[in-house]
Amino acid sequence: MSTKEEVKGWALSGGNPDCYEMGIDSTVFHTGSKSGVLYSVKKVKEPQFATMMQGFQAKQYRGKRLKLSCFLKTEDATKASAWIRVDSALGDTLSFDNMYNRAISGTVDWNQYFIVLDVPEESSSIHFGVLLIGKGKVWADNFQFSIVDEKTPTTDMNCTPIVRHTSNNWRCFFFMAKFTSEEKLQAALRYLEGRES
Repeated sequence: MSTKEEVKGWALSGGNPDCYEMGIDSTVFHTGSKSGVLYSVKKVKEPQFATMMQGFQAKQYRGKRLKLSCFLKTEDATKASAWIRVDSALGDTLSFDNMYNRAISGTVDWNQYFIVLDVPEESSSIHFGVLLIGKGKVWADNFQFSIVDEKTPTTDMNCTPIVRHTSNNWRCFFFMAKFTSEEKLQAALRYLEGRES
C-alpha cells in the first residue's frame, strides 16, 4: 500500500512537484520489505516532471568512475528513469545522465538499471534520484554505488545543453550535460526566443 510517509533523506523536487507525491510502499518492493514510490496526483503530461532525490559530498569519489545501480518498476508512466548529476562548487554540471535516451515508458516490471559517470577532481557534490516525466508511477529499490575501472564505459550525456522544459519562476530543466553556467544561460535564452525546444 502506498503511503505519504516521509521518505527519510529524500526530497521531492523538479519542475512540477505540486503535481506529484512520493512515499514508501510496503506491498511493492524488489528487495527487503519496502520501496520508494513517486507518482502523479494531478492530470499531467510531458514535459511536466518531478523527482525524488538526494545528494551527498563528492570528496571520496573524486578522480574515480562511479557506478549507480538500482531497481525500478513502472505503472502507466509517460517516462521514468534514474539519474545522477555531478556538480562543481560553483554549481556547474560536470557529469550527468538521466537515462533520457533509454527512459522507461508504460508498465514495466522490476529491472535493474545502471548509470556510470566520472567524478572529476573539481567535483563538490553528487545528486541522484528517480525521475518521472508526465503521468504514472515509478517504484525504486536497492540503490547502490560502486567504484569501477576505466574498462566500464560511462553513460555520461556529454552533449550541448538543450532546454527541454521551463516552469514557473523562469526555472529551467536541462536534460543534456557538460555545460557551464554561461552555456546554461545561453541555452535558456535560445529557448525563450523560440530557437530551441
